[in-house]
Amino acid sequence: MGDIIYQKKEKIRNINRVYWFISQNKFFTKKEISNSLNISFPTVTKIINLLLEKRIVIDIGLSKNNTKRKATVYEYNPNSFYSIGIKLELNSISFILINLNGDEIKKTVIVRDFFNEENFVSYIIEELKIFLKNFPYPENIIGVGISLSGIVDSQNKILKIGTNFNLYEKSLKTIENAVGYPIYLINEANAGAIGEFFLNRTFDEQNIAFISIDSGIGAGIVIEGNLYTGHSSKAGEIGHFTVENHGKKCNCGNEGCLEMYCSNRALVKTFEQEFNISNLSFIEIFSKHLVDTEKGREILRQYTDYLASGIRGLLFMLDLDKVIIGGLISNYCDYIKEDLENKVFNNIFLKDKTVLEFSKYSDYSNLIGAAFLPFNDLFIHLL
Repeated sequence: MGDIIYQKKEKIRNINRVYWFISQNKFFTKKEISNSLNISFPTVTKIINLLLEKRIVIDIGLSKNNTKRKATVYEYNPNSFYSIGIKLELNSISFILINLNGDEIKKTVIVRDFFNEENFVSYIIEELKIFLKNFPYPENIIGVGISLSGIVDSQNKILKIGTNFNLYEKSLKTIENAVGYPIYLINEANAGAIGEFFLNRTFDEQNIAFISIDSGIGAGIVIEGNLYTGHSSKAGEIGHFTVENHGKKCNCGNEGCLEMYCSNRALVKTFEQEFNISNLSFIEIFSKHLVDTEKGREILRQYTDYLASGIRGLLFMLDLDKVIIGGLISNYCDYIKEDLENKVFNNIFLKDKTVLEFSKYSDYSNLIGAAFLPFNDLFIHLL
């Protein structure tokens, strides 16, 4: 049994390596793959035959090199399959359609307060059908990845704990049945970590945490290149680190949780209260220059106090190579970067400020990470 499992893992590893090669080299021969990856020619041939069946690669004829024995040239076809990513937030829903390369084919963001117990699933189905309308290749879509804030049971398609939505044990299986595509659920911070890996393509074999700051706060943790979710998929819930003893009451039942002070809605609420403004958006905190006032600067000073406390706790526990902060706040990192660094790296244990980064992709990495989920199963099913 052990040998069988090892052989299957090795096959998947070889398929992934070959796929990575062809995605970086649009035109190629089997010999080029074999020589570059040090994989035997017969193994490469088997993999190419599998990819030809799925039209992930296309035979475009013999090479034009001046040699007696012409080699067949193949072309990578990233539009052989597509995938959908959905990101759910308290007051918005985002959709993206990508091809195998991660190229954006279509994207829609709807800003609206709509989530409640009754319409949570039906609204997603309704908007997903609208999003897919007029797409000419629905048969080439292999699945839908859904990024949510909270604890998810991907195997059973259940949102186990969604404190921000006030939803618990909510099945999303109906979405799968309604649209006819398999769905894959993932915590938004884990989706962000996956998205950062794919978008940067430079984090392989590193230990990183992606901190997603949206309506809640979570951390996607990657150890030795593998996503770490913990015993019951609760790893990385740093939004529920206690940063203020006997502080604000959180939906989780605790008091003084990080997300009660540093989530987007928490920051907006603080600005609304201090400036006596209602219906303020996160972006307007900056576009209306509220942060440029003395009162606004003091709010951000308190914000970085709490955020630094959460980040330090993560670094003390895991001794990470990188901590990447994602979400809308990364668009405005100039306002907090220096102050945050000084507060995180203020002790004898933490000195290297290059460990801390802000995502270049804002809240996009969560969405693209969710969209990549179905592609993982594609290569497993090739076996």
